[in-house]
Amino acid sequence: MQRAPLSLAVTACAALFATSAGSLVSGGARADNGNFTVSGKIYSKWLYRNNDKAGVVSLGNPFWPDNISGDNGVASELELNILGKVGEHIQAGARVQSRFGGVWQDWWENGDIAYDAENTSGESLGMNRATYMKLRGYWIHAELPICFVDDVLIGASDFGMFNAWTIGKVRYIDRDNGKGIFVNGTIDEEYLKYTAAVIALPKLWVGPNWSTGVGDPLVRLPFYSQDWAYALKLTSRPLDGFTLTLISTVTADAEIDLTDPDAVGSENPTCTDELGNPIPGCAKNGAVDWTNRYTNSVTTLEGQIDSWDGGSFNFIGGLSYQSINEKVTGNGVLLNNGVFPMVYDPSMFGYFARARAEFFDISENLNLQLEYFNIGETFQTIFGARRETDVLLTDGFIEGGQIPTLNSANEFVDFDEAWYETIIGWHGGTAILAYKSDLELSLEGTFITYNTNKQNRDVETKFPDFLHSEGYTDTDLYDYANVYDRGRDPRSVYRKDQDRMSAIAVLSGLWHTGFGKELDIGFKVKFIYDKDKRSTTTSDDDYLGLISTNRLWVSMVPADGLKLTVGTQFDWWDEENRRGTLEQGYGDDTTLKVRPWFDLNYSYEGLTLRYRLEYFHKDAQRERDTDRLFDVIRSKASVEVGW
Repeated sequence: MQRAPLSLAVTACAALFATSAGSLVSGGARADNGNFTVSGKIYSKWLYRNNDKAGVVSLGNPFWPDNISGDNGVASELELNILGKVGEHIQAGARVQSRFGGVWQDWWENGDIAYDAENTSGESLGMNRATYMKLRGYWIHAELPICFVDDVLIGASDFGMFNAWTIGKVRYIDRDNGKGIFVNGTIDEEYLKYTAAVIALPKLWVGPNWSTGVGDPLVRLPFYSQDWAYALKLTSRPLDGFTLTLISTVTADAEIDLTDPDAVGSENPTCTDELGNPIPGCAKNGAVDWTNRYTNSVTTLEGQIDSWDGGSFNFIGGLSYQSINEKVTGNGVLLNNGVFPMVYDPSMFGYFARARAEFFDISENLNLQLEYFNIGETFQTIFGARRETDVLLTDGFIEGGQIPTLNSANEFVDFDEAWYETIIGWHGGTAILAYKSDLELSLEGTFITYNTNKQNRDVETKFPDFLHSEGYTDTDLYDYANVYDRGRDPRSVYRKDQDRMSAIAVLSGLWHTGFGKELDIGFKVKFIYDKDKRSTTTSDDDYLGLISTNRLWVSMVPADGLKLTVGTQFDWWDEENRRGTLEQGYGDDTTLKVRPWFDLNYSYEGLTLRYRLEYFHKDAQRERDTDRLFDVIRSKASVEVGW
């Protein structure tokens, strides 16, 4: 295909601008109800568990009392979405939603905190229990007559235009909290399109110690209103069926330079030292200097090939760089027992690479997927996706999904929601053979070695180990204080001594029987072999985990809009040298888990009802600790209507 010269494109663009500008002048927005639409949603949720915790979120925030966490409660929320048509090429919108957390028993909670715990006025639990309305997302979208600019978005976005390795799509509960300015444009329809963005950093979670200075022991006056992320995405189709995408992002956290005499709280307000002598170069000039606290830059290049009818190919690779100013960034690895979302290193580079190939119909109804992955031990992406995405094909260890950041978000979730694990340091490959007909079958094999394998690693002051780094993770009984012996934290990828390899095998199937009305039978069998020699100087601390998970379920649709599912899961975990130390010795653990469940889904007109009831029995035999037995009944129901 022959392209028009750039000069012709510029001339055409100028003509378009003149025409569009004239039409905009003559046709502005009108105060008309037809330009204004409102939609709404009411969502109610019930939680039950045979324990004594009241609340409406199974697992909330572990670091401060949110007083909405708990397994027994019912709460509702109202959402209103407003869409306005300003003009033919300009729209605006906003979302207003009630605060979730006030249970139905909080009849008149207004958000005050009472002076006395015995106060019966209802003004006792604070704003977390007051179901006030809150402005959430708000945005303006404009298609402007500007050369090489397609549209501009000002305001809320979920950042879905980038990728999980750079600026990830934000999780559901934060989906429109993020704000920025986003410009999409076309230089050439086939050869070059772009997205440029400036994004306001959230003062919490994007940065060292999960903040841009708030709560940092070395930052007295957090200056977060000038913390931004900058992003550029370039897309090109140089050949039919071949797409290249380059994304480059910079996350910059700045603080006030307290050596500047003009700064509030300056260390040098008089420009003199302790002896009263003038400080060279120090003088007030009516302006305040800033100093860099943290910078993280990530660049990725992705290629997608779809030109072959027999398959598709994808590759993506990237580099990261981080810079930490130790003068204004506390060492959370040292101060927080290794609970810190990054390696504490003043200057560090990292890399990753992933390649995929999918082959269609290698035999009748048979597909094959292959993937190679190599994530470096020091790859750092502070603004990457934290959950609700999956960057690898493998089912992984905890089967929810794999993400490329230490900043995973496995809180503010209910017991039936998926978990996500960090893949920093993973190096290996996956093969998945899938057959699809009335009987769907999938067979996965994954082998993993670890770029984080190392001896005498500094996990005291540099590499975060997230405190709990041993044993298979139990997401059914996960507690941040580890009182239930939950196993390895999903973010724990660094250990003092590690020499590890793992293998994962999964066989799953779904049989559309054809009996009755949509009667399906499904199963999943999973086995994990996890070997870690730990210290290479002795075999006394070698860990071996043999993890078996087996699931069977039957689902049917007895009536229109109604789906019922009954299933059960059986787990057996055999872990040698599960816990202990070389000095005190190690002990073996075995775990038996049985979990039957029942699901109901019903939809009628605009109403959706979901219900899940499950029981699980866990028997943990622990050689180095007290045995634990659990018999848990829990359920979750929700009703949602939208209009």
